[in-house]
Amino acid sequence: MIASNEMVLLRHSMIKAIAGFAGAAVVFSGAAQAIPLTARTVCVNCIGPRSDVLNPLEGTNDTPVPNGLISRSGYTQDELQQGLSKAYAVDVVAVADFLYSDKGVQFLQNSIGQNNYTPYYSQQNSLQAVRSAIILDSVDGNLSGFGMMNMLPVDERLQGAMDVCNVDASNMQRKTSLLSWYVNTPACIAAYTQVSEAAPSAAPVRGLW
Repeated sequence: MIASNEMVLLRHSMIKAIAGFAGAAVVFSGAAQAIPLTARTVCVNCIGPRSDVLNPLEGTNDTPVPNGLISRSGYTQDELQQGLSKAYAVDVVAVADFLYSDKGVQFLQNSIGQNNYTPYYSQQNSLQAVRSAIILDSVDGNLSGFGMMNMLPVDERLQGAMDVCNVDASNMQRKTSLLSWYVNTPACIAAYTQVSEAAPSAAPVRGLW
């Protein structure tokens, strides 16, 4: 059995390897795709069309945003565009360590519920899918709502209320909507994983002799 500290080192090595591959992908794909798009989709209560929720935020004729996804988010479309685009500085190793810790796992479980936001086909491994998206988006040192969506490894379905961190609980739309979750979660992750700079060592006290 691998010791816990060896597991941590192994995970850190894997993250560094992923960072290298991800960086290369950005270099080769950046020129061809100025605006990050994705095929990742949601359905609201799985009734009606499966729909893109990324740029363009209003969707397309083929993949319209489900009725109410924006209007019930608690934000205007301009606020969503700004909030989902805002990037927060993070350290990918700190993010991974947090999301694999008991506290981080509980944070994600509370956020997405048991089956409220889950892979579209399997409806299993909900936490793992979201966790991988957050870690992959953190590889370049920045975390954003749009970036997290773009890194989802599978299509997702929305079939229940989210529990959004760090918002006024009296605003039920912002507290429970999927788009509000993507707006606010990067800031919460950044706060939980903030790496403080080491304080300078105190100068030794000189003796009286």
